[in-house]
Amino acid sequence: MFNKKLLLSLLVLAFSVSLISTTEAYSQSKPNISVWTNKKSYNPGETGVLYIKFKTASGVKIPKVPNINVTINSGVEGAGMQDYSGNGAGEYLGNNTVKYNFTVPSNANGSVKISGKVKYGYCNSSDGVCKIGNSNFSRNISVK
Repeated sequence: MFNKKLLLSLLVLAFSVSLISTTEAYSQSKPNISVWTNKKSYNPGETGVLYIKFKTASGVKIPKVPNINVTINSGVEGAGMQDYSGNGAGEYLGNNTVKYNFTVPSNANGSVKISGKVKYGYCNSSDGVCKIGNSNFSRNISVK
């Protein structure tokens, strides 16, 4: 028969190893985002494109599902995401960049600050563990 202390020690060791490997699986770091527009200056009422690039750590990928959501809080009127389903083969973004269409308000002039939030998934590519991230952004544009 097994010694009770030896059996208990083996169980504690097995639990510790599984806890360490689980912590590593969930340890991927949240991507940073950079945001820029297709132009620096717009006319009132003009449409533009907001580019959102995810800067990921090694081994972290941005999945296409769940959908990437952009919420515009101020500055311009949101028109919606451009289709990114063809951005890379498979279930992850190929170049980690998505595009969001917006319209400059017809009464805008001078400098306008676009601010908002991006909600996205990010996954550890080695084991497929995913999390949801939120990042705020702001970008100034000039209105003629």
